[in-house]
Amino acid sequence: MSDWTKLITADDPIEAGFLRGLLESAGIAVQVRSMELWTAAVEIYFSEGARPSIWVRKRDLEGARRVLERRDEHGEGAPWTCPDCGERLEAQFTSCWQCGRVREGGG
Repeated sequence: MSDWTKLITADDPIEAGFLRGLLESAGIAVQVRSMELWTAAVEIYFSEGARPSIWVRKRDLEGARRVLERRDEHGEGAPWTCPDCGERLEAQFTSCWQCGRVREGGG
């Protein structure tokens, strides 16, 4: 029996990547499945089985749901400035693209 369970289906690979980063920044292991079917999904009008899906370990399911609920309740938050290099970053980024510093408070 698999230790993984499906959490959510993303609309596209960009959203899948965002959700993966959001969950991983909260310490939750993630698998993104069906990415290879994305091209076909465009052809068949976003069939549920052809869109990327986010899977988490069963033991992390409730925590992952809470992370997504907080995102929905609070939105992306405010832009932030990296305290190490001064780079200005949009709210959705949990680490600085310039120097790699992780955002305090996990975003």
